[in-house]
Amino acid sequence: MKKELIKISEFQRRRWGRGGTPLCSQAIRNHIRNGQVPGEQIGKLWYVDWNAFSRSNGNDLVAMVLKGAA
Repeated sequence: MKKELIKISEFQRRRWGRGGTPLCSQAIRNHIRNGQVPGEQIGKLWYVDWNAFSRSNGNDLVAMVLKGAA
């Protein structure tokens, strides 16, 4: 399973589209810290693992399994 790490700004564009109202960057960082969104911090920048997020499709159980918590 290869990670596709994307910046938060790219995640906002892919997840909510150009016309949507995305969560702010701080909220997404908090979701990553809390394990609600798969991702990681590299240096000072935060990235979302798009492959893991796409597979989970908002399913909390799938997200926990992919993270390794279940």
